[in-house]
Amino acid sequence: MNNDWVELEAADGHRFRAWRSLPPEEPLGSVIVAQEIFGVNRHIRWVAEQISAHGYAAYAPCLFDRVGGNVELGYDEAGVAAGRKRMAALGFDAALRDVAATAAVAEAHGPVGTVGFCWGGTLAWLCATRLGLPSVSYYGARTRPFLDETPKAPVLMHFGVKDALIPQDFYDELSRKHPQVPVHFYNAGHGFNCNERADFHAESAALAWRRTFAFLREHLAEAPRFALHPTLAADCSEVAELPLCRVLLMNDARYPWLILVPKVKDAREIIDLPRADQHRLMDEIARASAVLQSVCDPTKLNIGALGNRVPQLHVHVIARFDGDAAWPDPVWGHGHREPYGEGPKRMLIKTLRAAFGL
Repeated sequence: MNNDWVELEAADGHRFRAWRSLPPEEPLGSVIVAQEIFGVNRHIRWVAEQISAHGYAAYAPCLFDRVGGNVELGYDEAGVAAGRKRMAALGFDAALRDVAATAAVAEAHGPVGTVGFCWGGTLAWLCATRLGLPSVSYYGARTRPFLDETPKAPVLMHFGVKDALIPQDFYDELSRKHPQVPVHFYNAGHGFNCNERADFHAESAALAWRRTFAFLREHLAEAPRFALHPTLAADCSEVAELPLCRVLLMNDARYPWLILVPKVKDAREIIDLPRADQHRLMDEIARASAVLQSVCDPTKLNIGALGNRVPQLHVHVIARFDGDAAWPDPVWGHGHREPYGEGPKRMLIKTLRAAFGL
């Protein structure tokens, strides 16, 4: 497995870290691990690593980075008090922005789901009702105020019957309002999945994991996967992965030439994208344009989406210069491509990646 910290950026510009664990083989999909109030601590990182051991790319975003930075709190009274203080300062709306940003990156590995614990268990419920992500919620004690929300994706819920934090009438209300949601009960207390807590119950944790992975196999196998068109793969080199687009460098040394390919299966036209992705595409085109502007200082930027030969939706962002091989005409149909040498190509890609902040 490949475990490391990565930095991500939310839609409002907030930058935060996430613990990423990748399997050795091509991922089956991606799972976002929603933390407890104790931060992305050793246990949450262990959970991510267990998920990747089952074949999924796992991301555990540091949701408390918005309120004082990631913490690794203990399971004692002081840790609970500190975690609750950060939880109250953060709120669920801000946390969801960071989960959405994580999902936008994680979807490069395939369909995305969430697994959350305690406070993160409630967040997992909201990921299903507001973000449309298949979600597994473990003992989400703060879910009750959100039971009037309808899941837009499948949900699985785990609870311990000895959990003193959740009253019986919560379960009654959950059953009444969402009879279609599968709910499993275990002869255990709150936090029974965490092998560092007093309430850890190995038998219950193992059974819940089996059910969780069965849920993930079923519901993360349904979404179609993105694949780069063979012509683009043959003609270009990869520069960067943005939340929506894969950024490529055309192998033509006559022009600094980027191609942005939205990672959406079967998209041919910009209007095939969901409205939010249309706006995101415009933002990423502007970002790529700014990169070429800063790196190359061109006379003009040419931007266009043609697709007459390659139907997969892709957008060209080309740096043009007074006196280049095709100036002032469009680049298509002028002369023959001049491939980069390997050394210059590597250096340019390295420079472009740095300009993208990667």
